[in-house]
Amino acid sequence: MTSTHKAWRLHAHNDLRFEDAATPRPAPDGVVVRIEAGMVLSYTNKLLSGALPYSLPPMPFVPGTNAIARVVAAGENVTHVRGGDRVFLSPHLRGDVPDRDPPQILIGLTATVTTPEAFALQARWRDGVFAEIAHWPAACVTPLANLDDKPAAELIGLAKLIVPFGGLQRSGLRGGQTIIVNGATGYFGSGGVMLAVAMGAGRVVAVGRKEAALEQLRDAFGPRVIPAVVSGDAAADLAVIRRAAGGTADVALDLLGAAKSTSTTLSSLRALRRGGRMVLMGSAEVPLELSFREMLANDWEVVGQFMYDRTAPGQLAGLAAEGLLDLRKINVATFKLADFRRAVDAAAMMQSLDLTAVVP
Repeated sequence: MTSTHKAWRLHAHNDLRFEDAATPRPAPDGVVVRIEAGMVLSYTNKLLSGALPYSLPPMPFVPGTNAIARVVAAGENVTHVRGGDRVFLSPHLRGDVPDRDPPQILIGLTATVTTPEAFALQARWRDGVFAEIAHWPAACVTPLANLDDKPAAELIGLAKLIVPFGGLQRSGLRGGQTIIVNGATGYFGSGGVMLAVAMGAGRVVAVGRKEAALEQLRDAFGPRVIPAVVSGDAAADLAVIRRAAGGTADVALDLLGAAKSTSTTLSSLRALRRGGRMVLMGSAEVPLELSFREMLANDWEVVGQFMYDRTAPGQLAGLAAEGLLDLRKINVATFKLADFRRAVDAAAMMQSLDLTAVVP
């Protein structure tokens, strides 16, 4: 390792600098990696400007959440990876304490709860992936077995899929079942459709307002994807979704982003069979008004899911390694690390199966 490396560091809102940073040695529970590809979120520009009310790490810090990387050095207490291993970096770090509600953060992005314990965790692991080198907690480093032959610009697709994968696991989706994906043309929603097919769903009802984008999903993933074009009229949308589901669906995954209405969420819920489950992972800006009478009469479950289980990245990578998940279906636009500002602008324009990444 060299003593320094290049990194983008945010010193204050709208004050992002590409500069030399000291290359760390791994902590006993840490892993130093060389970044091969780092995912750029669509709202990165809002993060950097302070437009989002996030609890950012202490400044200056390196932004950036998920990446594909190579291990340079592992700490003395790390046993599951070693130098040269290709790995997936997850930002979702939980405090390793015997507590029902341990602190948790998203590295390089935000603390998810504003407690002293969470801020302490964030202060220790503040730097993200928009750099040549990153120091990552071993608990968030997953080895990518049998994927060494894939280019990093393809494997970074795992970063787009890991969030909806957590939701699909929580839904309990089983092979042959019918699932509704609400917000199917969005950044994570399109990934949810892709994954549901890979996980064996018999029918994937892709709910959205953009007919052409929904047709593209069907063209990409086959006839098990059934577009359901909605308008915001709750009664009409319910009929459209039920027709696409062939009656009723078993489970639903809601991935609406910054929605100003939950009408299609409710229509998707009402299209479930008795005993069906809906998983909420979106970011609606208005309440979801549930009817006690409907909920009880139909034995419905509505659950929230934040991110994913610690073992999920390895399981997701296994789908790709076994050929069940074709990451080439994701449209990856890559930019050199030094051109990060262009990558941020491109990410803000992403649609459906698009992904933006920075590479060395």
